[in-house]
Amino acid sequence: MIFLFTVRAWRLWAFGASVFLFSCLSAKAVWQVGENYWPFWVNLEEEGPSGPQRRDQFLGPFVEEYTSPEQDWTAVRPFGIRYTENAPLNPRSLYIFYPFYSYRATDPGYYWNLFYLIRGSRYQTNGEMDSSTFEIFPFYFDYDYPHTPAFSYWGILPFYGEIKDRFFFDRVKWVLFPFYTEWENNGETSYGTPWPFIFHRRGAGSSGFAFWPFFGTYKRPGHYSYKYLLWPLIYHQVKNLGAEEPTVNYGFLPFYTYEKRPNMVQENFFWPFFGYTDQQEPDYHETRYFWPFLVQGRGTPYVNRWGPFYTRSIRNGVDKQWWMWPLLKRRTWQTEQLNVSNWSFLYFLYWAEFQTARDPNVDFSASKTYAWPWFSMGNNGQGRKQFQLFTPFQPWFKHNEVIRDVYSPLFAIYRYDGNSELDTWRHSFVFNLVTVEKKEVGHRFTLGPILDVRTGEEEGGFSILHGLFGRKRVGDETDWKLFWFTL
Repeated sequence: MIFLFTVRAWRLWAFGASVFLFSCLSAKAVWQVGENYWPFWVNLEEEGPSGPQRRDQFLGPFVEEYTSPEQDWTAVRPFGIRYTENAPLNPRSLYIFYPFYSYRATDPGYYWNLFYLIRGSRYQTNGEMDSSTFEIFPFYFDYDYPHTPAFSYWGILPFYGEIKDRFFFDRVKWVLFPFYTEWENNGETSYGTPWPFIFHRRGAGSSGFAFWPFFGTYKRPGHYSYKYLLWPLIYHQVKNLGAEEPTVNYGFLPFYTYEKRPNMVQENFFWPFFGYTDQQEPDYHETRYFWPFLVQGRGTPYVNRWGPFYTRSIRNGVDKQWWMWPLLKRRTWQTEQLNVSNWSFLYFLYWAEFQTARDPNVDFSASKTYAWPWFSMGNNGQGRKQFQLFTPFQPWFKHNEVIRDVYSPLFAIYRYDGNSELDTWRHSFVFNLVTVEKKEVGHRFTLGPILDVRTGEEEGGFSILHGLFGRKRVGDETDWKLFWFTL
């Protein structure tokens, strides 16, 4: 139950880029029941920002089709969902027992994965293959790029192979891993024979040898020098040797560590419990007393920590406070158009975000609240409000579209959707078995296919079993139905 903000005046138009919290439903119209043949079929319709939207629900919450000008999807809950985007390259995707299996495709090709461990892809241009990949992580790798062979690689662990641009290295190669490995980065190659105990390094002017964890020494003139004994207890590292002021880092853990780089000095005593940091441009001084519990930092950023009782920090424009960590947290920040505040209790048991306009001349206030697992509710700031009883997944995955569309509707025992500006609303119970609506032209009550009652100045009436017996009034004219025939 997530909202997409729209605006009613030019002053609010600028909020479209800044308001990111609610990104599913339009701000104006409310979902209304078209036909109710519960549990076999329930039709819902809404006028979205770019045109009409429609939901067709079958067998209660278990099967649903959604159509709109931007996107269509079909869900068979809880098994999976298929999306089709009305966009260039015809993007489409399929998720089965998410996150176990996912498939995403465009006109040039496709990508799929099984729990992100077994995955593959294939892309082509004008009928010619650009790339083909298959991987069973971490045992088998096969990446083929016919037009750029230098990017291709193949490997089967532990016997033989290589991978490229993975694990922060340009290339990793192995033969009977871990007896022989090569780790290449920035023209340097470290050889493990066997990994991780014996290393030596060559290439790009570098050299070095290590018998891990007892000792190691690596150097590259003009770049770095690194030595250690009994890793990670004793070490000495100098980086950026070609710079006017190199970075120096050494320590004898856990008794003492020292780091000096341009505009910053940091020392720790009985690491990591006691120490200080002095920084310039921007100015910042931090003192640590039995870290991480007592930390005092002044300047940019700002830190005032008396853990676990109270902590406040200001970093990159975000003001964050904790009371009795990890119980209660508050964050505040500003975007170009908004003041934003966020509260949480035990991370997800309670979570709420509030947005207001920075411009005092703009009357804008939006909110979103989760109380796990009981309910979620939101107000998009333009009169649109929604509420759902029982939301066990959304507080954990607030911005996950698949979780929202596949799993959350299975628990929507009660939902409310309303717009105070248009004075319209809808209550639904037991997956639309019972609905109560207020439209712009009157009220409506449905009890599945059994009873449909409408009231209004221009139109009204009732219907039992969709015309077995009923009465319909339009203006001053009244029609009766019996056994689905108009009398």
